[in-house]
Amino acid sequence: MENASDAQELRPMWKKRSLLMAPYNFISDNLSHSYLIQRLIRRDLDARYRGPWLGYLWAIIEPILLTLAYSFVFVLIVGRADETYPGILMIGVITWTIFARTWTSTTRTLSANASLFQFTKIPKSVFAVSTMMTNYVLALISLVAIIPFLIMYEVSLDWRVVLVPVFLLITALTGLCLGMMTAPAAVRIPDIANFVNFLSRVGFFFSPVMWTYDMLSGRFGEGWTLYVAHLNPVIVPITQMRDIMFGTDSNIPDFGYGIWIGFVLTVVVFGTMIFQNRAHKVVAGL
Repeated sequence: MENASDAQELRPMWKKRSLLMAPYNFISDNLSHSYLIQRLIRRDLDARYRGPWLGYLWAIIEPILLTLAYSFVFVLIVGRADETYPGILMIGVITWTIFARTWTSTTRTLSANASLFQFTKIPKSVFAVSTMMTNYVLALISLVAIIPFLIMYEVSLDWRVVLVPVFLLITALTGLCLGMMTAPAAVRIPDIANFVNFLSRVGFFFSPVMWTYDMLSGRFGEGWTLYVAHLNPVIVPITQMRDIMFGTDSNIPDFGYGIWIGFVLTVVVFGTMIFQNRAHKVVAGL
């Protein structure tokens, strides 16, 4: 019989890590589990599109149908619209969809997978990142729907088109980190998930989806309300992608880019810190 001294020492499943290193730990954890993330992405895509007859075509059909519906509503309200408006609107729809879906799904990721987290050492952020990347893949597929508009408007693209996926990814990352900030609290207070879902719906109307940056700057001019408006993290990405795709120049001021970059960096840092510090504690307390 083994002596007590020969018995294997029990070690905690999770060890405490420095909060200052949270962004690095987040990147490291997900890179080391990249294969699992790929499998989860494939699982989510198959679950969503394997059943319908049209399959992945729904990723293209859905933004087209939404664009047609919103264009009709806009024309009813405003009375007229630029001929390129449907294409402009579609970029807004695709970008807002990836942001809202990622934010709401990440908020629910801990409560939705709580039973699994208690019996595995897989980093909890892996499930949130896989959902974000699933939404990102769908957004890239949805961009195919813009091609007919580019042909119709005889738009010639330049090298900046490679930045479109980058802006989409940053938008998805922003939604992910906002969700990582709210996910731990949503485990204890389920109403938070419903509140985030409400904000994502209301935020649609406060974002440049049906309206453009020119309308925003024309309405608020140079007042302090314009600075506040730039706290919306999708204003710069949507506007930039529209400028790139349709060769326009919305003249976003330097402070607009500064506020956007500062907001993104802030939610990345605090999102990873809050998630690292609270995620395991709230799940273990269930």
